[in-house]
Amino acid sequence: MSEVKSISRTPPAEVRRRLRAEVGFGCPMCGSPHLEYHHFNPTWAEQKHHDQQGMIALCAVHHAAADSGAFTNDQLLSLKQANHASVQSSFQWRRKHTVLACGGNYAYRCGSMLRVGGIDVVYFEKDDSECDTLSLNIYDICMNRIFAMRMNDWMARINVDDIEAPPSARTLVFKSAIHQVDIRIEFKDRRMLNPDEQAISAEFGIPTEENVVFCFFTGKMPAPVPVKFNERNIKFGGMTLEGSRMAGCGVGIQVG
Repeated sequence: MSEVKSISRTPPAEVRRRLRAEVGFGCPMCGSPHLEYHHFNPTWAEQKHHDQQGMIALCAVHHAAADSGAFTNDQLLSLKQANHASVQSSFQWRRKHTVLACGGNYAYRCGSMLRVGGIDVVYFEKDDSECDTLSLNIYDICMNRIFAMRMNDWMARINVDDIEAPPSARTLVFKSAIHQVDIRIEFKDRRMLNPDEQAISAEFGIPTEENVVFCFFTGKMPAPVPVKFNERNIKFGGMTLEGSRMAGCGVGIQVG
């Protein structure tokens, strides 16, 4: 007799994306983009399935409420829609030592990683505790700002293909084919760094006994000039930059 393969409670990636898009990438109860996936018709206990019609994306708080029976199936069905025009949240990763990793290039204590035509696209600002915070300005091809982050607080428009911000609040994915934008942000503390990244931290003179966080920024954007942040390099304006170390400078990369 052949074994029946067990089904993971985590839905497949495409099902998760469709469920996020269905509610406008934010919990329909509170708008939080940190979503989990609730099985309600039937429940997971009744039948292990990933049928989108019987599932809904909710934040952790409202997922727990739904699991406890707070909502009827009809109420959950009525919530399967977007009731907001944007989503917003914040990264809690704040350290006095922060390294920004962009396409195989690393910046430490640089005011701006990328400035294009006088516009700071990727840059750092200090908070009241003198910790580094990340700020971003992401524009579509028509120079409309569709994603903005200021001192780790971010807001995104929802007329896009995907916004994925897991409850851990350590990563963020923002994608829109029509806007030609695809970005990923990931934070790692010292415990998560590989030996090469630990060596880069040492190159910058960061004491091994002190906390450090690496912020990885990859993807592409079309404006103010087309830029691609690959794993190994940055491509912009017909130029390629890789393997650079930037420290203590006002601007790491300036175009125009």
